[in-house]
Amino acid sequence: MMKFYFSTSTCSTSCHIALEELSLEYTPIEVSWKRDQNVAELNKLNPLGAVPVLISSQGKTLTQNTAILEYLADQNPTAQLLAAHGTWERSETMSWVAFVASDLQKAFTPFFQAKDISQSETAQKEIKDFAAKKINSLLEHIEKNLAGKDYIMGNQFTIADAYLFTIIGWTKWVQISTLNFKNITNYMKRVYERPAVQSVLKKENMLDYLQ
Repeated sequence: MMKFYFSTSTCSTSCHIALEELSLEYTPIEVSWKRDQNVAELNKLNPLGAVPVLISSQGKTLTQNTAILEYLADQNPTAQLLAAHGTWERSETMSWVAFVASDLQKAFTPFFQAKDISQSETAQKEIKDFAAKKINSLLEHIEKNLAGKDYIMGNQFTIADAYLFTIIGWTKWVQISTLNFKNITNYMKRVYERPAVQSVLKKENMLDYLQ
């Protein structure tokens, strides 16, 4: 059976959602730095000390959301969280996964590390303002691409949605309102109400995820 190392309120929630959506058997292992829970074990598996980490049934270790999401989707193709190899739809889905990882998630970093970058409160505010402007521009891009769709790829929920939903949710923590983005607001509610998503949010104590 697979083992899944995760931590609440992190990007690993996306893989947690995928696992539940795919109805795969796995052992969840929570990592908490505050409680020093499974941290040493995580560091042995991933020298970067980051979640998520997936251990396959064969004992192989995989890190990084993009790789784990793709691997998981291929374990249950009938769930249709990712199209078949060689299709345009698969590449387009992975393009959105890459967008979330490379653009959207990274845009939040200045918010979380402003105090590490500068001790000046003025500088910290400027850093956060810069990040907020970037995030809003990315939200505008997402808003346009959700027009007329239930999910980012259309009518089918995919691994891209598991990741996109997770990171858009961070806007609440940095006090960036998404309520003026009607497509995003409806999208977040739609994903939030999925049974698998509800199951994960309950397990991670994040049922207050929506704005």
